[in-house]
Amino acid sequence: MLEISLSLFVLASCLCLSCRSSRQPEKQSVAYDNAWASPYRTSVRYPHALENDQGNFLYVLNKTAWAYFACADPAAVLAHTKKHGANVIRVCLEGTPYFKELNYDLWPWGGTRAQPDYASFNEPYWNRVEERIRLAGAQGIGIDLVLYFTLKPEKAESAAQKKYWDYAIERLGKYSNILAWEIMNEEIGNEGFQDIAGAYFKQNDPYHHPVISSDGTTEDALWPHKSWMDLAVVHTCTGNQPQYDLADWYLSIARNTGQYGKPAFNNESGREMRHKNDDPIFRRKQGWVFANSGCFWTWHSWDGCEGINDTTYFAAGYESLVPMVNYYQSIPFWKMEQNFTLFKLDADNLVSAVMATPDRDLAVIYCAAKQSQQRVPALKAAVRIKNGTYAVRFLEPATLKVVQAAEFRSKGLQNLTELALPPFQDDLLIEITAETAEKKSLIEGTR
Repeated sequence: MLEISLSLFVLASCLCLSCRSSRQPEKQSVAYDNAWASPYRTSVRYPHALENDQGNFLYVLNKTAWAYFACADPAAVLAHTKKHGANVIRVCLEGTPYFKELNYDLWPWGGTRAQPDYASFNEPYWNRVEERIRLAGAQGIGIDLVLYFTLKPEKAESAAQKKYWDYAIERLGKYSNILAWEIMNEEIGNEGFQDIAGAYFKQNDPYHHPVISSDGTTEDALWPHKSWMDLAVVHTCTGNQPQYDLADWYLSIARNTGQYGKPAFNNESGREMRHKNDDPIFRRKQGWVFANSGCFWTWHSWDGCEGINDTTYFAAGYESLVPMVNYYQSIPFWKMEQNFTLFKLDADNLVSAVMATPDRDLAVIYCAAKQSQQRVPALKAAVRIKNGTYAVRFLEPATLKVVQAAEFRSKGLQNLTELALPPFQDDLLIEITAETAEKKSLIEGTR
């Protein structure tokens, strides 16, 4: 009897460990005394979230830093990143990012770009890469590592590239702050090559970092059904031009990206000037719309591109990022998913993005005016939530200042219960938390 009980205990322990993340590492990672204590992988318990071996969940705010492995002052770049509230930077391992302005050629192999030697490697460069990955990890910053930025190999070249893949896995895979292997930046013309490369990293990385790739600006995730694509990835390099409406463009794309049962990630948004994303208020709304649709987001800016060596530059609106990150890190975001029936607001000039836990004991609604500097009068919304008493907080997203707090009594799922919203300008965050909840009542017509 004791032997049977012990066996059941061991089995239960194994099941508990296996539910933390999809795959345990086969080798020991280089860990840090911060959020990057071990690599993050798609959570088995919450497949929209990233979870590490300690059972911690990662909220991602990404920032572009293409030439981080070559920039003049990497410590300053990391300090600049942290002022944005970001905890991941998107970096290329190979490439000539903004070569005209920076004159950097990140070349991992032997020889030169003009005369490559794919059988050997640029050891001084790899040593610097490792040093800068460790520096980022110590500062609590992860790396979205893009393997090919300028080079675009074809399927026939995959065999020659396997030595590069093995070398990257051997030298860099051990670092727990590698968020993901990103095969290509904005390239889908060599899909056959990427299928081979993606599957190779998936099968041969003993640390099991997520594998992704990226397309240019589009309205849906890239190859979300491919087995090697661990995240649903999208780009929105657009601004506040009339055709890029907050509802029909940004919210719709966020909903598309979040529908595939994978962590959703917009890892390149529109930057100022180049993409005409120059309205800081509208840019804030883009970030919150994606965030409150369960999609990780990226601050893409001049200072992460050709301006990486100017760490005094801050694009207008960057200060709204820290409150956004702080808010989501304060709630169980990993449990929350998009919800389309919980909240109803009839106002054509407003956009609403809603997330809730499965039992709706916590619901968060982000409500925004489509235009900047727009004042919104007091309105009546409707909420569908199970019977109970709830605490409601109305907050300013830009500052997290509590505008108003109230108590709310739901009439149950079979009814839409009226909720009075205070007047606001531009956007409002509504947080509904269960205080006492009764058994849910079914909608009429069911039993």
